[in-house]
Amino acid sequence: MNKLIKKLLTATLSSLLVISAAFSTLAVTSAQADGDRTLSQLYSYNGQEVVLDMDVGSVEIFATDEQEIRVEVVVSQTETSWFTLWGSADIAGVELDVALSAKRVTLKLSEQDDIKQEWKIYLPRQAAVNLNVGVGNVEVVEMENDIDIDLGVGHAQVKHNVTFAATSLESGVGEVSVRESGKKVAVERNFVRQAYYNEEQSGLGELHVNVGVGQIEIERY
Repeated sequence: MNKLIKKLLTATLSSLLVISAAFSTLAVTSAQADGDRTLSQLYSYNGQEVVLDMDVGSVEIFATDEQEIRVEVVVSQTETSWFTLWGSADIAGVELDVALSAKRVTLKLSEQDDIKQEWKIYLPRQAAVNLNVGVGNVEVVEMENDIDIDLGVGHAQVKHNVTFAATSLESGVGEVSVRESGKKVAVERNFVRQAYYNEEQSGLGELHVNVGVGQIEIERY
């Protein structure tokens, strides 16, 4: 709970606009246009869990059959912020801040205050994914290992075609939607909270999604 409160406070100070919407190293390049900054980076993959730490923005995770991690992120100033009363965030010095180890690849920006981020991450489909997001939109497509999403405010969507050994979905204030082969699955409803839990005798990983305020959509083809 303390972790969630911290995320919500950080997100509120970072972007009023987003909250109201609520709803390896092999190559490095950067470009800047129209006030945005685009960063990209490529890493070799050696079986690590991939972690993203983001305050405000969006992230899309795409499964590939390649043994590499490809990252593209567009960085811009948040359009509305408490801090813009005294000046805008300087994005010129923002860079990727990546920590590599034998077990984990952790992705984040060197600066996140008053920064809006739009990530596209291409991963080997067998990689485990852990996303820690304050406010924004999260989409994960066709990954086949553990997926762990912790989102303060926003929308989380997972599309997959595998069986997970365990599934746990919880929205503190909002909606949880689960579809199996186009058919809607019943979820637990308790006042403003919705949740869904399921266990299978076999599976390729575990799916955990926790959203403080917002929507969770899970679709199995």
